[in-house]
Amino acid sequence: MKEAGASAWAFEEFGGAQFSDERWRRRLIQMAERAARRPAGRVTETFVSSAERQGAYGLLESDAVGAYDVATAMFEACVRRCAGQSYVLCPIDGTSLTLTEREGSKGFGPVGSRAEGGRGLKVMNAMVLSADGVPLGLSTQQWWTRSEQRRKKHRDKLKPEQKETQHWLAALKQTRAVMEKYAPSTRCWFQLDREGDAWPTLLEAGIGDHWFTIRANHRRRVLLPGGGKSHLQPLLAQQEVKTQYPLEVRTAGRRQARTATMAVRACTVTLDLRDKRTSKRFSVELNAVQAVEHGTTPAGEKPIEWTLLTNRPIETIKDLTDVIWGYSMRWRIEEFHRTWKSGACCVEENQLRSTSAAIKWATILAAVAVRIERIKQLSREKPNLPAADEFSPAEIKAAALLYFGKAAKTKIAPAASPTIAQVTLWIACLGGYTGKTSSGGPPGSIVLARGMESVRAAAQALEALPSD
Repeated sequence: MKEAGASAWAFEEFGGAQFSDERWRRRLIQMAERAARRPAGRVTETFVSSAERQGAYGLLESDAVGAYDVATAMFEACVRRCAGQSYVLCPIDGTSLTLTEREGSKGFGPVGSRAEGGRGLKVMNAMVLSADGVPLGLSTQQWWTRSEQRRKKHRDKLKPEQKETQHWLAALKQTRAVMEKYAPSTRCWFQLDREGDAWPTLLEAGIGDHWFTIRANHRRRVLLPGGGKSHLQPLLAQQEVKTQYPLEVRTAGRRQARTATMAVRACTVTLDLRDKRTSKRFSVELNAVQAVEHGTTPAGEKPIEWTLLTNRPIETIKDLTDVIWGYSMRWRIEEFHRTWKSGACCVEENQLRSTSAAIKWATILAAVAVRIERIKQLSREKPNLPAADEFSPAEIKAAALLYFGKAAKTKIAPAASPTIAQVTLWIACLGGYTGKTSSGGPPGSIVLARGMESVRAAAQALEALPSD
């Protein structure tokens, strides 16, 4: 990102939107700026004046502003940031938004267990990260509603386009398409969880020069060189340990905190895939990389284990560790989902009247959530970057004044440029962050969003003051 501050970010993110009336584009940019300054699920919480609220509702409810056109601007802005990079990581994952609907008037579908009566939308997101794991944006969103009726056929009897597998395939295709248009020299490295382990996805993900890593979910059959057959897990167990690495494990549920020793095995395999509907078979050669906890598993727990299928080369130890590290970055999309849904943006709280309006507002908030995650990760991964790379001068000055008070002038030299880690920490503290000792880690998205709300309000006031 070359420009900094909420205003410049909003223009970069949505300035490329194409509408029949230029006024809609300007209003979309203004809405994105306000959402970045005051993220909230309800439109009334983001837009404080009646004129702003009326303008926001006008765009969200207008048939002249398509949800796909709003999203396309965001996708293209994301991919433009990828230009010049040799490759980017692209985790893909689905989630659902539980939204308020009374009397079935908004066109939502069932979410979660049908017995519980939840209503809302389903969405597949493709997030793009730089090679070192910093969020760049979203390259696609695939929205759909579940059928009101349970399907009568077993999933094995359905075509791929009749199952939710189609949304994984669409996310892969659309990301490749927008990448080829705006960053043709950049390779995607798709990262998919176990839900993406299906024969259509394994075939689709390998199209072109892009890489993929998919966590194995099935007891995959493999073809042996002599013509025999085996299964993936026993074959990997026969391989020598290529390397080991320590993994810090936090307490979670019944899992005990520890430093796990992970043993890495790998080999090239030919998967024997089968379409259960037609009994047609496919064979595809891939690399399998397995990391299994060895010797450190507490009694009563299962060893930590990842079995990854990839078309990424695995010729060296670094190749193997890169595959494992790349897949670990898939968690970034889950962090984005938390920030979008229940953290800073609370997208599920919106009360909009139609599916189209809900998707448009959710798209704007998705862009805001990615920006929050970007600032959070930059402060951790590249703490010495100048804060001016992501914040405007008024935002930096406002953060310093709110954090230090009258002492701000003595704490920061006039010619000094604070780092992104410094400014992020000031903002987090304004949002309630009390340090690693009490919270267990660096600042998260919720405290950052709280602090940024105060900082951006103060920055607006500073920008309104007459210059000396």
